[in-house]
Amino acid sequence: MDKKSQEFKNLIYDLANGSLDLAHFPVAESKYVENEYEEGKLCSNLYSEMRDAYDRICTRLGKSDQEDRDVEIIINNLLDIGKYLSMKMYDYGYLFSTNKI
Repeated sequence: MDKKSQEFKNLIYDLANGSLDLAHFPVAESKYVENEYEEGKLCSNLYSEMRDAYDRICTRLGKSDQEDRDVEIIINNLLDIGKYLSMKMYDYGYLFSTNKI
């Protein structure tokens, strides 16, 4: 797979995200890319804090048994921004590491 392709970038992103089932679908690149959402890692801890804050907000809004649409939009958009920036950083890393500038 071409390491500059969107498919490869998504693979790396998904590995770092821990969203691939490596037990059933092993990927060779997994030996180089850490799952940043493993228990005890920074992203896992930050996500837990975010979920706790989300639950508190929903409780304050009187929606403890359901999701709040605006909070969901904020979270989803921040996650999309993070993914977009991750993909751009991959492109910049590839560009600078191959001395094409």
